[in-house]
Amino acid sequence: MKKAFISVFFTLLTCIVPLHALSASADKHQVVIGVLAFRSKEDTLNEWTPLAHYLDQKIPSHSFIIKPFSYKEFNEAVAKKELDFAFTNPEHYVYFSALYNATRIATLIRANVSGNELKEFGGVIISRSDRKDINNLEDLKGKNIAAVDELSLGGYLAQSNVLLSKGIDISRSSNVTFTDMPHDKVVYIVESGSADAGFIRTGVLEKMAKEGKINRDDFKIINPQKIENFPQALSTQLYPEWPFVAFKETDPELANQVAVALLSLPRGSEIPKNAGYYGWSVPLAYEGIRAIMEEMRVPPFDKTPAFTVNDVIRKYAVSIIVLLGTLSAILLFLAYRLRKLTKTLKKESQALEEQITIREETQKYLRRIANVFHNSREGIIITDASKIIIDVNEAFCGLTGYTREDVIGKKPIILRSGRHSPFFYAQIDQALEREGSWRGEIWNKKKSGQEYAEFLRVDAVRNTDGDIENYIGIFSDITEHKKQEEQLHRLVNYDPLTNLPNRHMYMTLAEQMLAFSKRKGSKAIVAFLDLDGFKQVNDGYGHAMGDRILQKAGARLAQQLRQSDIIARMGGDEFVILLSDINSEDAHELLVRILEALKEPIEVDGITITIGVSIGATLFPDDCEEIDILLRHADAAMYRSKEMGRNRITYYTSEEIKLDI
Repeated sequence: MKKAFISVFFTLLTCIVPLHALSASADKHQVVIGVLAFRSKEDTLNEWTPLAHYLDQKIPSHSFIIKPFSYKEFNEAVAKKELDFAFTNPEHYVYFSALYNATRIATLIRANVSGNELKEFGGVIISRSDRKDINNLEDLKGKNIAAVDELSLGGYLAQSNVLLSKGIDISRSSNVTFTDMPHDKVVYIVESGSADAGFIRTGVLEKMAKEGKINRDDFKIINPQKIENFPQALSTQLYPEWPFVAFKETDPELANQVAVALLSLPRGSEIPKNAGYYGWSVPLAYEGIRAIMEEMRVPPFDKTPAFTVNDVIRKYAVSIIVLLGTLSAILLFLAYRLRKLTKTLKKESQALEEQITIREETQKYLRRIANVFHNSREGIIITDASKIIIDVNEAFCGLTGYTREDVIGKKPIILRSGRHSPFFYAQIDQALEREGSWRGEIWNKKKSGQEYAEFLRVDAVRNTDGDIENYIGIFSDITEHKKQEEQLHRLVNYDPLTNLPNRHMYMTLAEQMLAFSKRKGSKAIVAFLDLDGFKQVNDGYGHAMGDRILQKAGARLAQQLRQSDIIARMGGDEFVILLSDINSEDAHELLVRILEALKEPIEVDGITITIGVSIGATLFPDDCEEIDILLRHADAAMYRSKEMGRNRITYYTSEEIKLDI
């Protein structure tokens, strides 16, 4: 009901826009966002139009519109370069990335029908509850299957990959019918009995049941998976949620502005609630999905590769060995018949021939392994059971700067950057001993001394007795990805002028600090500061001088605070601080020091400027326990300081504002 109200609201708002506003909108550059409609197009348009309005407000130089598409329509629109951005499933994004150089700029944080926050999704295999003949994956052989599209991760590829891992090629063993969007079609087809089973993405079944479109008890889940903290029915592994995508032709500056706007969208606000999600996060990695698509030869990776001798050997190895064995047996039999008197020689010849055959097959296998080892784009390092390096590939040398001769006979400890504690490496050793594998992010150091981030996977190789013989590490450099994450974090959480936390970051840190003070039973001070005489500086010397004054004033404020205190720039010449775990007397002394510090003249480019500061303060938890109210109290007290002549401290009380200095 709430979603319908919001939809009607935006429709009416569109109808009553003044003519001059329509004219202004016509002058703006129109930006088209394509959205894959995994439900109906009408629902998709209603759900995502508020996001377009939000982007209109954040980026007023452009006008954003939403266009819902089916898979076929989406592909045609992208091929014709009719879209600036796209919001679609991960597999579809990989498809666009391979063909059109599309780039992900954010990943959706979705909410399920119960309001839980979800960054991942998967596939669901459903059938009617009364189908007693369909209970597991094997039962799907020979059945009629309804799926969404060959490019649908949650509606086809995820389920096909699970079945293929069990030796079931669903494209050959069953009759698959693709319905195209929305996923609801698959549910209705299974409900009607027109298909024996169906493939849909997670969340669809629960949402349709909540909307009263189906009875949840009429369906059962095939191959159900239980994953901690994942509240929806699931039949496959989980994959990263849908990405927001920019194309090669999209203006890079516009793409950056949209990325910042999406990441700045408050989680859980009305705009994401309307579309059933929480907000956006930095883009996740989708390389695993690309690997699955390549393995399953899903478009655009469906071209048949060249068929080589190695492929023949790999595919028909057993037949070749059987044939060679048969020929060997025939030759041995003839030799036995012809040379009855040379039994000893025959046995030796047979043993020698078997050894030659085994050696040739072994050499071919080793050559294939060596080819993968040397030509891999990822760095590979091999050690013995004592973790002594016995070999590395060319990619390792290129990524680390070490030559093969530099590292053979040494331990991987030479790569350590010093960022991680001994406990971190002990956890890796425990995982290798217990599970035989470890994967994760780690900071290492090149031969030049430069530190870099890598994603590393280490596997233990055991012999037939279960003893470890080798360790194999495979890694790739993710330093640039980490830098981009850090840059986005600073854009969202820090003031670019003073490099101090902004209001968003301050509110987050303050809530955590006040919660800690409440548990500990200690007091805290929230103070609002406004520079005195700053407007005259701006008017008299210009904004460039004003910016320099703000930077120096912010630095002076930070110097007076303790390590445990918080400072942020709220905007203009306003700052706010939080003094935690402190009594009133010590807090007052600190505020007096701040007052005196900002009285001192500030020199910029040979010009001496004198300003002051008016401070309003309030006490936690005596005045209030809510950070929003504490800020309002401190702000009111600050204005009282302004009224009383400025350059002073005023404390807020519930009866009146108390002037202290």
